[in-house]
Amino acid sequence: MNAVTASTFFEGFGNVLVFAAFGALFVWVNLFVIGKLILRRPHKPVEGSKGLIYECAEPAMGDAWVRFDIRFYTLSLIFLIFDIEVALLFPWAAVYGSFVKSGLGPAAFFEVLVFLVVLGVGLAYVWLRRDLEWTSLRPGPTILPETLEEGVVHEPAPVVEGKDAAK
Repeated sequence: MNAVTASTFFEGFGNVLVFAAFGALFVWVNLFVIGKLILRRPHKPVEGSKGLIYECAEPAMGDAWVRFDIRFYTLSLIFLIFDIEVALLFPWAAVYGSFVKSGLGPAAFFEVLVFLVVLGVGLAYVWLRRDLEWTSLRPGPTILPETLEEGVVHEPAPVVEGKDAAK
């Protein structure tokens, strides 16, 4: 290794070392500052309605540490798949004209057709499984006003069957 290549070799490592040191210092300073801010915060007991859970102007129902419905996760994944589909179709449509000019138009069209067919099969699958339906066919439990205390359900609400549930 001659002197010129050794110099460039160590210069590259120097850049990496400086970048890593700056990153570590940045993380450490932020953690230190946040730690000092949290430790200086007064720890007073919460009074009145300030300690209640706020759920978008709706009365809180039960504990916050419950398992959420899998429909949220499933629907977000379905949305993400079709969102990525649209994001991939725009660049394809932008360069399709150049594919046609170069003689690759039918091949590019066939490839995107296969892509859309696979996504269509996926859409049909989730549609037939009824994963796109948000409401179920069975009504859930009715929460009676007697079980609410300051807008929060403190005990499991009794299930009321029939038309008298709204009374």
